[in-house]
Amino acid sequence: MDASAVNPGDVIEYRATYTNKSAKAVTGLIGNLPIPEGLEYMPRSAKPGAALVKAAADDGVFAPEPLLRPLPGGKTEPRPYNEYRALRWMLGQLPAGGVTAVSARARVEIVVPKAPIASGAATQVPGAPKQ
Repeated sequence: MDASAVNPGDVIEYRATYTNKSAKAVTGLIGNLPIPEGLEYMPRSAKPGAALVKAAADDGVFAPEPLLRPLPGGKTEPRPYNEYRALRWMLGQLPAGGVTAVSARARVEIVVPKAPIASGAATQVPGAPKQ
C-alpha cells in the first residue's frame, strides 16, 4: 500500500531488515522499530515474537508486552496499545553475510497531512480558528 493512500482504520506493517555485509559475525544486534503517534500497535503482532521483543511508551522504558502504567495506591493497569511508541528486539548474533528482519502491524488512527511547502503565504489548518 502506498503511504499516500492510507486511511484511518487501515492496518499497516512496518518492517526493518538488517544485513551484515561484513566478513565477521555481528554480536549484540538490537533491532528498533518506532511506532509514530497516530498509529495503534496491534497486540502481539511483533515478529519475531514475544521471547525477543520488548515495547515502550513515550517514557522510553522497554518491557515485555503488555505494558503497564502505575495507578494511585501502587496498583497498575495495562497501557492502551495506542500509547506504544517503540519496539526493540534483542536479536543477538548475525553471521557474516546474514540477513534478518523484524516487523509489527499497526492500525492507522489518524492520517497526518504532509507539511506544506514554505511559500511565504500562511496556510489554514482545517478546523483551526481563522486568523
